[in-house]
Amino acid sequence: MKILISSSQTIAAVQEAFQEAYPYLKLVFFTKPHRAFKGSPAKYLVQDREQKLGDIIKPLKEGALYLEPEMPTWQVERLFEEEFGLHVQVFRKSGNTWLETSVTDDLSLEQQNAKGKASEHIHFEFIDPIDYREQE
Repeated sequence: MKILISSSQTIAAVQEAFQEAYPYLKLVFFTKPHRAFKGSPAKYLVQDREQKLGDIIKPLKEGALYLEPEMPTWQVERLFEEEFGLHVQVFRKSGNTWLETSVTDDLSLEQQNAKGKASEHIHFEFIDPIDYREQE
């Protein structure tokens, strides 16, 4: 897949392009970098999805980013940083929540997306533990 990066493009536009190819994954932008297999602190989260990429990094190198399904997650995150100076984390859908993929950064985009899709069909049922005090 090809993602175009330009100063006038919004975070939402990049996220939507990514999610078209990987509907069970999403890109989340941060103002500071993170180390491989580590999470990003929430205080660096860019919350405004309408923010332009050129407002996050000045000057922003413009161009295209090519992502292949077999690329490990850590490599995708590194490409955004090395090529454009953008700090992103890939998140994976897990049931009704989104998980930061830092622990599974060695999995490919395709594998992460498959795990997210598989989580849709898992229904967690709460079962009360047995209270042994009630037994004789």
